[in-house]
Amino acid sequence: MTLRAFADEKALKSQTKKEILADKLIDMVLTGLLRDGDELPSERELAQLFSVSRETVRGALAQLTAHGLASVSHGSKSRICASAATIERFQHHPGRQQEAEVNQFDVDSVFESRLVVESAIARRAARYIDESGLQQLGQLLEAQSQLFNSPVHFQLSDQNFHKLISEYARNEILLRYSQELYAFGLSIRRQVMVEAGSIEQSYREHCRIVEALSAGDPDAAERAMLAHLDSVYRTTREKLDAPTSS
Repeated sequence: MTLRAFADEKALKSQTKKEILADKLIDMVLTGLLRDGDELPSERELAQLFSVSRETVRGALAQLTAHGLASVSHGSKSRICASAATIERFQHHPGRQQEAEVNQFDVDSVFESRLVVESAIARRAARYIDESGLQQLGQLLEAQSQLFNSPVHFQLSDQNFHKLISEYARNEILLRYSQELYAFGLSIRRQVMVEAGSIEQSYREHCRIVEALSAGDPDAAERAMLAHLDSVYRTTREKLDAPTSS
């Protein structure tokens, strides 16, 4: 199976890779995965993460800068600019529409759906994943092991981790559903990721998923994925239920 750098690339043939990447980064801003003031990974790291050239990354960042969503300075990493006024200008962007659709549901309904969709994905991926896919997952895990204090970079890698597994399920409907469900409550997940030990916990759960996929064991892959999603659900639920200070 040959993986595309972008799952929707077939439907976006009229766009260049830098435009597709720029749209993806904009979506990440609108869903709360990237927030105002976040320092982005380096060009090299973004290129590796999205399997594109550094030139593509530079072009995408230039588009974000032109939209006022990022600031780029020579000698320092790029930062996200996402003030309320800037976000308002993008309220009709497809990413915002997707977020509005999925976030109208309650957390329990969304995670019940994720359990159904991603357990099926894990089982299918265990049957279909090849050495190339396992190597890519291994590279992601290696990078994630160094990101316990980098919530922004880890979440970008986490999204790529789940998307890669979904692509190997060889089912475009499951892939689309999983990406839409992943977008639920990303701003809450950002709050969870800054808690001590939360990133390391997710990393270890990812390792168990990859171990099961490497063994080609659908039952073990499903169990590992369900355990991971249960952990994500519980920490999200706890953060949502936590009293807010006035």
